[in-house]
Amino acid sequence: STVPMAAAEDVDASATLAGRLGGLALGAGKTLGAVVGAGYIGVCALVYVFQRKLQYFPTKEAPPAVSSLPAVCRGIEDFSVRTEDGETIRGWYWAPLPGGKHADVTLLQLHGNAGSRHNRLYWAHHIRSRLGVGVALLDYRGYGGSTGRVTEKGMILDGVAGITWAATRAKETKSKLVLHLESIGSAAGVAAAARLGDDAGVDGIVVEGGLSSCVEIAAKLFSFLPVRALMKDKWAGTCAAAAALRPDQPFMSMHGDRDEIVPLWCGRRLYDSVRGRKVWKEFKKGGHNNLMEKPGYFEALDEFYEQYVKA
Repeated sequence: STVPMAAAEDVDASATLAGRLGGLALGAGKTLGAVVGAGYIGVCALVYVFQRKLQYFPTKEAPPAVSSLPAVCRGIEDFSVRTEDGETIRGWYWAPLPGGKHADVTLLQLHGNAGSRHNRLYWAHHIRSRLGVGVALLDYRGYGGSTGRVTEKGMILDGVAGITWAATRAKETKSKLVLHLESIGSAAGVAAAARLGDDAGVDGIVVEGGLSSCVEIAAKLFSFLPVRALMKDKWAGTCAAAAALRPDQPFMSMHGDRDEIVPLWCGRRLYDSVRGRKVWKEFKKGGHNNLMEKPGYFEALDEFYEQYVKA
């Protein structure tokens, strides 16, 4: 009679032990889940607070004085413009090369999210030397000695002020104005040109590594985060702005098929949104920052100026 009792007691003890272990496991699971959840929320909070430091990489300091630039840069002038919201935006202007093939064309470059106009001087020198164009390099708020802090809204206002200034200078020099928009500068410049409409005075637009939306790229890169909810500067209206450009606005997209920052599909989506006369130039083995080094770069610009801007 004692064997069944002993067996019954063993069963009861095992059940109690299993229950306790199960409770411990459940508690540990809840604790781990809480830790992971808190960590995830913490990551989201950090991304939200510091997101503009992850999106923009400005060189805030003003570049060297134009008087100290190399001799090949002789003739560059400082200029500054005042934005609608009171910021002072600084830039450099280099007049067209006398006798150059396209001395009747002035470019306004709006650069990408890193550096300053000083980093675009090499590009400006080569495009002016090869094609004879005038070049204006603009630094957004928070870049290159310009006042203010960079935001999507602010960059568009900077673009509006820059285009207005460049259009006046182009008119004075009797030249055509072409916007040359690099990376995120494509979003700022297209939005600014669309906002100005017929008053923009823009005769052509070139985008290099142009993008349709920042939030689309970020959402694919960081699919584990609620990017669409967290992101402040989404640049989601770029395609709508491109569609709002003048129907007769000449437009060229230049994109590398191996662009590691702005995927080809993103540039193509921007291009497809444009209604006017347009050219798609794709560079084989082209990345995001090396298109100028690829065969056909200057030839594509030469043809665009000749057949679209000045036609």
